[in-house]
Formats: sequence, C-alpha cells, structure tokens
Amino acid sequence: MLILEMEKRSENQILLGFILFHLLVWTLAPTLTRLNLPLDTIEGTIWGKQLAWGYDKNPFLSAWLTELAILLDVSGGTTYLLSQISVITCFLSVWLLAKKMLPPLQALVSLLILEGIQFFNFHAIDFSDNTLELGCWGLTILFFYYALTENRMRDWMLTGFFAGLSMMTKYYSLLLLFSMLFFLLYNATARQFFKKSEMYAGLGVFLIVITPHCYWLITHHFTTLHYAFLRINVKHPSLWNHFVFPFKFLWEELQALFPAFLLLLLLFIGKKPLFEKQRIVLSAFNKEFLFFIALGPFLLTLLISLIAGIPLRAAWGQPLLSFWGILLVVFLQPRLTVKKVFLFFLSLLTLTAFSVLLYCDAQLNPKKPTSANFPGKIIATTLTRLWHEKYHTPFAFVGGERWLSGNISFYSLDNPSVFMDWDTLKSPWIQESILKQKGAIFVWNLSDFYHRPSLSYEEVKSRYPALSAPEIHHFMWYRNKNFPTFSMMVAYLPGEVDLT
Repeated sequence: MLILEMEKRSENQILLGFILFHLLVWTLAPTLTRLNLPLDTIEGTIWGKQLAWGYDKNPFLSAWLTELAILLDVSGGTTYLLSQISVITCFLSVWLLAKKMLPPLQALVSLLILEGIQFFNFHAIDFSDNTLELGCWGLTILFFYYALTENRMRDWMLTGFFAGLSMMTKYYSLLLLFSMLFFLLYNATARQFFKKSEMYAGLGVFLIVITPHCYWLITHHFTTLHYAFLRINVKHPSLWNHFVFPFKFLWEELQALFPAFLLLLLLFIGKKPLFEKQRIVLSAFNKEFLFFIALGPFLLTLLISLIAGIPLRAAWGQPLLSFWGILLVVFLQPRLTVKKVFLFFLSLLTLTAFSVLLYCDAQLNPKKPTSANFPGKIIATTLTRLWHEKYHTPFAFVGGERWLSGNISFYSLDNPSVFMDWDTLKSPWIQESILKQKGAIFVWNLSDFYHRPSLSYEEVKSRYPALSAPEIHHFMWYRNKNFPTFSMMVAYLPGEVDLT
C-alpha cells in the first residue's frame, strides 16, 4: 500500500513538472524569438476581426480564439499560449483515459512519450486549426469513453459539445466521428446506447453547435467545402496516386512517431530481460475502443486516399497520433519502476530543452527568410504613414494576397479590413461601395516568399479605374541584412470623397 501511495505521489509530481515545463518553454520560445506572427495566425487575425460562423477555408473556432487572444494581447503573443493550452488539453485527456486502462506509471509514460512527436512540439507552436484539433479531439475521445463506461448525461452532452467544436475547427474531424459511429455499431456493449436517451441528448448538443455554421455554408455558396475539395484536387490523375499518396502519408506519420518510439526503448535498458510475460491485459471493450478510436481515423484517412487517389498532407494528421502512446505501451509492455520513469522523465526534459534551443537558434540566426523575421511591422507602418500623408483619412481597407495584406492589417495601427485576392467570396465582409468611398491600398508580393498567384495590376485596374500608378517598395528582413530584400508593388485607390 505504501509503495502504491509513493508511486501515485511520484506520478502526480512528474505529471505536474512535465506540464509546467512544456507550457513554459514552448510558449516563451516563440514569444521571445519571433518578430512576426506565423502564416496561420495572420490568417486567423484576418478572419477573427470579422466574427462570422465560417470563413473561406475553415469553420469559425480557430478564428474566434485568435481574435480572443489578440484582444488579450495586441502583439499576438498570446496565440502561442493558446497553442500550448490545446496541446496540454490533449496531454491531460490522454493521461485520464490511460489511467482507466493502464497502471499509473504506464499511464504516465503513455503521455510522456508524446513529447517526442513533432506534432506536439515544433509543429504545435503556431496557433492553427491543426493545433486546435489536438485539444478538441482529446476531449471528444475522453468524454466519449466516459459516456460509454458510465452513461452519465453530462458525459454524453460534453461528448457532443466537443465533437461539435472539433467539426467547427476542421472538417477533417469527420473521420473521428465516423470512427466513433463505427465503434457504436460494432461493439455489443456500445450498441445498447442506441436505445438510451442520453446518447441522443449528446447528438442534440452536437447539432446545436454545428447548425449556425451549416446555415452559414448554405448562405455563402458552400465556399469552405469548395476550398476543401480544391485542396485534394489532383492535377494529373494516375493509378499510381492511389498507392503513392497513402504510402507517403503513412511514411511521414511513422517518421513523426519514430523519436517517441526510441524514447520508449530507453525504458528497456537495465538488467531485466527484454521480453517478459505480458503484464498489461486490456479488456475486450478497451481493446476495441483503442482500435476504433486511436487507429480508426488514421486507417480511414489511408483508405480514402487509396480509393480516391487524393493527396494527403502530413499536417492534416496532427491529431492522429494523440493516443498512440497508449498503444505503444500496451504493445511493448515496458517493465516500469518509479526510478526508471523518473530517469526517463529527465531524459525527456533534456531532449525538450535541446529542441527548444535548436528552435531559438533557427529564429535568431536564420539561414533563409522565414515568417519569424518577416518585416511585417515595418511594411504596415510605412504604408499607413504614406496613406495618411496622401489622403489624411483613416486607412480602412487593404487588398491583395492574404499573407502580405494580412500583415499590413494586423500591424497597422488603423487595422484596415482585408480584401483577400479582391474576391468577395473569400472576403464576404467587404462591401465594394464602401471600399470605393473610403479608399484602399492594394498590394502585390513580388518576392518568392509566401507568394500566391493573384490578380494582376491590370486586372485590378480594370475593376477600379481610379487606381493610382503602381509603386515598387523594398524592405529589409529582420536579423539578416544579407537576404535579398522583400519586394512588393503598391497602388492607391483614393476615396470618392477626397479631403486633401
């Protein structure tokens, strides 16, 4: 009994130390070293200023939370904290579920090894829909398990709530929901819940969460779905695509998992034999739950790509490996002691500290232009000053590619609304009559960095005849003056009421 109490105390201390350390270092590292917000966050600031139930690429949740972070800290640094809150929410969800299936130390290890997966460190720095999915998926899976094993109304309703938030983060969450449905249909115990009202209460909550966005989709030409299909469109269809695309995705996910696998092998160092009689025995229910929920979305992703021959991006799989720590511990069956876990924990902290130092060095001593050192503030300040000198009115609108115009909007003290690609489907908040009345600055990226094809100056000029002749501006990058300057073209659309 005393040994179990010591293990529990040590487990809680290690868990608390791990959570605090991860939160601190992965929040401070980008906050102190980045001089410009990343692409996904800039995009979130464009959307978040225009509170809506959906946007041209994603549903609303990540945009709304980005706007909340900006309200709390106008510099945008709070977005890095939001990223880590999502990661830690996932961590705690994994740990709480693992405690229901594994002994305490094994449950702790199944969480700790996630730190070795890049989706929880380097790739979770930028606040984006993929990073937000970590927390949403974790809570959905945790409360789904609670609901199935305890059948409490609150657990079913929380399952529906977080499942809805997952969908409002990214449509990819649909694969998790399908996996949950398949488990309900397959498992004999789970099938009984189709006869109980609690599950339908959870379904009702889910529908309440997603209904406003569904209405938004109908009234906005299903623009988010069009974007989703555009992302998986294949320019050159081929039979090989059906095999190459899923295999490439599988390989990328296994590469991300490999460091965590190596970390787990550290627990086999010692005098004990490598192969021992199995000590962790899962119930049939838990085995099937892990298969459908931890592996299901991953297998469905591969199956869809195999059948349809569509390309996959590694970033889409950011939440897929969240519960694989439990799978690894169950499969490899490490023999654990408090001392072993503590040494494993120290090794993990050392690896994390080294990773953070590498990240900081890459930002402080860049070898190539990066978003961290983009001169967004200088560009925004310069153009805002030029606008005020020319027209002596508020700088209300900026149009152009979303990266460049988004930076100008965020870092300008006037915070102009963004007319993305001069497209009202992408920017439904823009009323062109008001834009023409107040005037705007239109910008074109002439460099390779984050350049996306957009309308040419001549095409925009044909729509706005009053547009000025273009000017070319060059800006130095932060930290490395040897980089080629960032070049851009600027044209001014005077307001219809010129006060000059």
